[in-house]
Amino acid sequence: MKKNHFLHTILIILCLCLTATFSLTAMAVNARWENTTSRDENNNICIDFEEIEVLLPSSWSGKVQMNISDDSVSFYHIDSRDKLTEQYGYDTGGHLFTICFTQDASDYLDLPDYMIIGSVSDGTYYAWFPTDVQAYTEDATICSEYYSLYNDMDWVKANMTLQVDTIISIDSEYIFPNSATSYLSESDLAGMTADEVQMAINEIYARHHRKFVLEDVQAYFNSKSWYSGLIEADDFDVSVMNVYESANINLMVNYLDTHDFSSSSSSEYILPQSSSSYLTWSDISGMDADTLQMAINEIYARHGRRFNTASIQAYFDSKSWYSGTVAPEAFNTSVLNTYESANINFLVEAIG
Repeated sequence: MKKNHFLHTILIILCLCLTATFSLTAMAVNARWENTTSRDENNNICIDFEEIEVLLPSSWSGKVQMNISDDSVSFYHIDSRDKLTEQYGYDTGGHLFTICFTQDASDYLDLPDYMIIGSVSDGTYYAWFPTDVQAYTEDATICSEYYSLYNDMDWVKANMTLQVDTIISIDSEYIFPNSATSYLSESDLAGMTADEVQMAINEIYARHHRKFVLEDVQAYFNSKSWYSGLIEADDFDVSVMNVYESANINLMVNYLDTHDFSSSSSSEYILPQSSSSYLTWSDISGMDADTLQMAINEIYARHGRRFNTASIQAYFDSKSWYSGTVAPEAFNTSVLNTYESANINFLVEAIG
């Protein structure tokens, strides 16, 4: 990561007025950080950059400044920064958090506290947070104000989001494209096998460049264009998870612990594992051609494909996990994951 976040900075004082809508315009900066500022229905401060949105509590009004450089935007407590600058003779202290953009994932891996906000077509946005004391401690009032801001950081972290229309368009490569930006529910997991739920947990780790011990899991993520395995499993630190990711992992772990996958939805599949592992000849032993063809259709049906043949449509309509929403002519095979594509080819060969 570039160490100098302060070159060519532009100081913008947040929210000097209490009007419902206002704008803070950065001049002569990277277009990525051009922004408008407004208030939401709860009077919180909405800062809209080109590709991300940051929401700050209304209580931060007049207490925080924003410094913009070519590759980042940083937020500081004004009074702590002013007093520490006066004391030491150069800009220092009061740091709350910094948002950066990078095309190199290794930029942030050595940071003690960071959070990935999300990826777009040309790189990744992440936030990092100071781990040392940033408050001006020689004045109790200023110090208290800094920590009142600091105590809001979990809420602020949960409200750093990519703008929906700029999210990188590789959603079909994810089990849950939104698991890093919104809360999942049990209904999102309905109909999934235990292997699929576990792989969705691994997907969250993989977003943070974790490697995996199991060869088939590692191979699965190696096949994804967004994945870069840089961190050994033993060295991975779960503190890099944002609030959505942590909550979603907890949800899925609890789901695995409390649901019986030996019956119900799993028994409704011909080949429950066809979307999460490579099939073998032993998996299809004894199956006739009609059953193998239905197993192929089952893979398509997992992705909501409908069928022109009435008997096939009726078969999948009877399954609790099925939701047919995609017309056959509109179905795009790019939604299939690596296992599914390979297994369709395998089943076609077996029928052949």
